[in-house]
Amino acid sequence: MKKAKRASKVRKVRLCDKYELEYNPLMDYMSKRGPGVALFFPAPYKVAAQSLGYQLLYALLIANGIRVERFTTDSCGRSLERGTPLHKFDLILVSASFELDYPHIASYLEKYNKGVKVIAGGLSVTANPIPILDSVDAVVLGDAEPFVPKLRDALFSGDLEALLSSESVVTKEKCGKKEVAELGPALAKEFLPLSVEPPWGKGFLVEVTRGCKWFCKFCLEGWVNKPFRERDLETVKEVIRQVNKPFEKIITISLSLGDYRKVKEYLEELVRLKEEKGIIGSIPSIRVDTLNEDIIELVSMIGQKTLTLAPETLIPEKASFLGKGFSQEILKSVIDTVRKHKLKVKAYMMLIPSEREEMAAEDAERLKEVVGKDAHVSVNPLIPKPWTPLQSAPIPKGVPFKPFLEKFKYVDVYPESWARLQAAISLAKVPVSKYLNIKKPEETLIELNSKGLINLKDLESWRLDYDEPWLYNEVGDRGLIAKLGLESYEVWKSIL
Repeated sequence: MKKAKRASKVRKVRLCDKYELEYNPLMDYMSKRGPGVALFFPAPYKVAAQSLGYQLLYALLIANGIRVERFTTDSCGRSLERGTPLHKFDLILVSASFELDYPHIASYLEKYNKGVKVIAGGLSVTANPIPILDSVDAVVLGDAEPFVPKLRDALFSGDLEALLSSESVVTKEKCGKKEVAELGPALAKEFLPLSVEPPWGKGFLVEVTRGCKWFCKFCLEGWVNKPFRERDLETVKEVIRQVNKPFEKIITISLSLGDYRKVKEYLEELVRLKEEKGIIGSIPSIRVDTLNEDIIELVSMIGQKTLTLAPETLIPEKASFLGKGFSQEILKSVIDTVRKHKLKVKAYMMLIPSEREEMAAEDAERLKEVVGKDAHVSVNPLIPKPWTPLQSAPIPKGVPFKPFLEKFKYVDVYPESWARLQAAISLAKVPVSKYLNIKKPEETLIELNSKGLINLKDLESWRLDYDEPWLYNEVGDRGLIAKLGLESYEVWKSIL
């Protein structure tokens, strides 16, 4: 009987030119009638499956009795479930958390939508809805949990205009206010591709915290998703204990896992899951100063092979500018413990605007002295983002990656051209999504500048008025980001 029950949850999903197998226990609960919502994710199906926001929206819509079908960039305008055309729904919801997804959203909707209202939500559009308002009718600010019941009521009453006029929704005509959810039970059921491998493997997503208690001046998610919230450990345990094959791992979702008051007990639960069911655990990058030997030892026991850390810089002046950074001594103590427990290390480092090659070389050398030349290092330029103190910083130009490339064996760098385009989109003061081409980022910047949609010279300079149009939405503490941003500007002047 159990075998038959599990088999019933394996279904085919339709992509452009083929079918794939999917494990999907949620479809047993899906409404077959009533108003319909098309749920679009601007990436291929196997990537969409590992978006917590997409999984959460899908589950919330079903739990609220809404008929929902999914769309991805490789479904060619027809739903995964039944092949229903996109324009046959009452509403299109778009999950959008990354600026370089906007051209995919614009082109997909232009090609397949025929007059259906479109609402977008997600991290990047909450920070600045403006860039995408030429492709969607509205943007919802903040968390999905308080929004979906309002959506349900609007759909069943036939009054979508009332939904668009609600406080958390932004349109070209009105600003909005971010809604914040209290964290209830964790997501208990998720869909999983079976015949294609998701990027992080066949993982079950478990969100244990949301938001962040720190004030790193560059971090979009840390500022936009404030306040820091924790999920009750017992509800998390209840979900984890129900996870079985075909899932092969637990993927922990947390921006600040080391600040979870029950982090040790949570990791102990993942150890038990591995021992009892062979399902391994994984955790995201974790803050250096929240680690101790107990936590590191538990990470080594859940099946994870690499511990990712993000010191960002080992130079005190840069740390003051960024609002984050650690001394060599603190980092070395952690690295020694990590290696004692046979874990590999991956380190994220950041380069600041106008950073000289000598400073980058000093940072790289300090890191090499601690982690060694064989460590895996990822180097990123600072990308100014809305609602962060460093939104006023210049976009990347002439980033000195060379010292890191020379000093380490395994180095990833985020391309400067993509960083520049991503920053320009995120800081756009007018809608731009229909003009974007991520395959030609520098040419796109030049075109946007020539059309008067951005001011490239302005973006490559400091902008200290903190009066940008996205700040008229109620998303964060406008006074605090201005105060911290001006402090960083003074530090920047003193060192560069």
